[in-house]
Amino acid sequence: MGNTKKIQEMLMNSIFDVFEKMFFVFLEPCDEEMKYDLAASIEFSGPVKGNLRAYLSTGIANSMVENMLGLETNEITDKTREDCAKEALNMIAGSFVHKLDAGKVFDLSIPAYEKKAGRFGMESPGNVNLLFDSDGMSLGVSMSFYTEGK
Repeated sequence: MGNTKKIQEMLMNSIFDVFEKMFFVFLEPCDEEMKYDLAASIEFSGPVKGNLRAYLSTGIANSMVENMLGLETNEITDKTREDCAKEALNMIAGSFVHKLDAGKVFDLSIPAYEKKAGRFGMESPGNVNLLFDSDGMSLGVSMSFYTEGK
């Protein structure tokens, strides 16, 4: 499916747009393995099918909730972190498929969420993997895709 570098750039621009405009979180790309505390995923289908997964540290999820919902740290719950992570991924996926082909119709699944810790790096061959840092808080995004019939 086209140029991987171009796909990576479109995905990165979608991530930057959503995090800066919706959450007032400014990300810097990095290439170091990260620890995450929760993950969200969404699937998309249309001319191209695939899935998108986001791996977030609790710190970045808390910043998203604080900035988007105006909550104080002590008011943040697992549910507000879950809702914010799922909404972020929904917006990123929507922005990405629009950038990919604005003239085509894509369907997005309902985002899924897991409160599960782990490590994320660049080790998934065949996927577009992006890592970000924001003041010591981490975000990792992985996308796999394929065209119909594959």
